[in-house]
This record gives sequence, C-alpha cells and structure tokens, in this order.
Amino acid sequence: MNSNQIFEMALGLEKPWHVKEIIMTKPEAGHHGQIDIYLDFEKGFKFPNGKTHDTVERTWQHLNFFQHKCFLHARVPRVQTADGKTETV
Repeated sequence: MNSNQIFEMALGLEKPWHVKEIIMTKPEAGHHGQIDIYLDFEKGFKFPNGKTHDTVERTWQHLNFFQHKCFLHARVPRVQTADGKTETV
C-alpha cells in the first residue's frame, strides 16, 4: 500500500475521487510542517447530476495530521443540469 492509498482510506475517498499527489513540507524552527493533498477525479467520469461543464480549483483546510497542517486541493467539476443550470458537484 502506498501513501496515496493510505490517505485515500483516511479521507474516505470513493470512486471517482483519488489522491493525485501529496507534498509534505518538513517543520522548521517555530513552524509546523504542512501536508498538501491534491485530489482529482477519473477522467471522463459521468456525474449523475448532469454533463461536466468545467472545473474550478478549490482548497480546504483539513484537520491536522499529527503536528502537520493539512490542506486539500481539488479540481471540482461543475455540471450543467437538464434545466440548463450549472452546479458544483
């Protein structure tokens, strides 16, 4: 099991979502380390809400992992619904 799979399990990710990349910044004097987890979804996945229109980049601060600050970064799909509205998944 690799680190991406461990974080996918810890975050409870399910298809089509997966961990694309993890960047860890080591702690320095007076500062905590940081973990940046980049999430993505399977290319071509069809979301049930409608056709994928485009994506927007979003970032959320997650609970710390041990003493490291943790941020989730994701390319979030926006879909066009049957009534022509655009919604974020």
